[in-house]
Amino acid sequence: MRRTRIVATLGPASWELSTLKSVFDAGADVFRLNYSHGEPEQKTELYERIRSLEDGNRTTCILADLPGPKLRLGEFPGVKLLNNGDVVRLLCGKMEHDGEEIPVEYDGLSSDLKTGDSVLVADGLIRLSVKETGGERGTYVDCIVEDGGPVTSRKGINLPGTTIDLPAIGEKDKLALDHALKSGADWIAVSYVRSAEDLRPAKDAIKAAGLHTPVIAKIEHPAALENLHSILDAADAVMVARGDLGVEIPLEQVPLAQQRIIDAGLMRGMVVIVATQMLESMTLNPRPTRAEVSDVSTAIRHGGTAVMLSGETASGEHPIAAVETMVKIANATEIGLVSSGGTPGALSKFRSTRAVAHSGVELARMSGAKHILVATQHGNAPRLVAGYRPDVIVTAVTDRKRAARRMNLLPGVQSVIVEEHERGSKTMQNAIKLLAEDGSIKSGDRIVAISGSPQAMSGATSTVRLYKLQPDGSISGTE
Repeated sequence: MRRTRIVATLGPASWELSTLKSVFDAGADVFRLNYSHGEPEQKTELYERIRSLEDGNRTTCILADLPGPKLRLGEFPGVKLLNNGDVVRLLCGKMEHDGEEIPVEYDGLSSDLKTGDSVLVADGLIRLSVKETGGERGTYVDCIVEDGGPVTSRKGINLPGTTIDLPAIGEKDKLALDHALKSGADWIAVSYVRSAEDLRPAKDAIKAAGLHTPVIAKIEHPAALENLHSILDAADAVMVARGDLGVEIPLEQVPLAQQRIIDAGLMRGMVVIVATQMLESMTLNPRPTRAEVSDVSTAIRHGGTAVMLSGETASGEHPIAAVETMVKIANATEIGLVSSGGTPGALSKFRSTRAVAHSGVELARMSGAKHILVATQHGNAPRLVAGYRPDVIVTAVTDRKRAARRMNLLPGVQSVIVEEHERGSKTMQNAIKLLAEDGSIKSGDRIVAISGSPQAMSGATSTVRLYKLQPDGSISGTE
């Protein structure tokens, strides 16, 4: 089983049902919906389309990525070609505009910037220098084009060295979050996180909705690096969002920042997603560059548990080939990649469950077990087990499809949906029988089962058992 998870961003190139199914069959584990583009309601049908791919125990996983306090251009027709030396006017507080000027959604740009400041567009591919501003909010900014090129609607804007006062969860984020939770998103990514407090509104909204949807902190701002440990203490997973990060800090510092984020995530046994421009050349070409292949492989070898495709699958010409290529790189990299066997040491949440998870992983290692089964309602226990990077297959046992869907982002974790019984041991033995029927567990295999007591899923995780599948199909244990 491939441990490294592949996240595919959906867009015009991949959201038709036939292409979507091909992307899924090619190996995409998680579908990312970017709420920075379009209205939330436009994604309702896409949720339904994704879920229609489910078959038996094969589940789909949806990552809803919130816009965050990210500055973006407004809407304008076609493509604008900016030539070096040109003067271009930015209209601040404009959602759309069809003239020569370029609209910018944020009205405070004209009051926050001063002459000489840099304005970077499209992940820094376009560089502007401020010539003059209107001074007041909602006016204009005149810029000289330093590094030109084509630019289209909704491209991101970065202001290195300029602080802007935008809430972590604005009105657009609230609408996106509400839609994502009602539509059944499995993971929520909070963009442009600067402090642990930036995660609180999303977590409060999830709690108020009576849900347990885990939250991903996207690290893409210098302030996030300063507050990294407190942010990760509050998050459930982390994303190395290299696009904006590589614009906000010097390019040469990105690799070190990436490793620092990965290491901090692994300390906590977290899912770590490495994102942006991983196979960028495949937006146009059917094959990646050697440097891109090396980049993806390095991210996995350094501890990244998931790699993400953005434009490659959202708007590229080869979305299926991009996923297939990512699968090949992940599989090749994992050959000979030994389990870290590390012990996450900085987790502050779920202390008792973590202790039981650790015991189960150690028992599997000492007994030569080939499988670890983990009973769960919400996905917390399998996440903690996966954090120890065991070198055996981990199977989440649940009676909830929502929990099973979340497992698609966890490294080396599969899921099986079974009915919960009053006795946790009966639930886990039934799961073993199901897995034996489909050939996942074979005669003679030892299996560590981690569950609650007396019930497997609804009880607090407190029990570790060792089973063995006998040649006659019976299950013996505890050994």
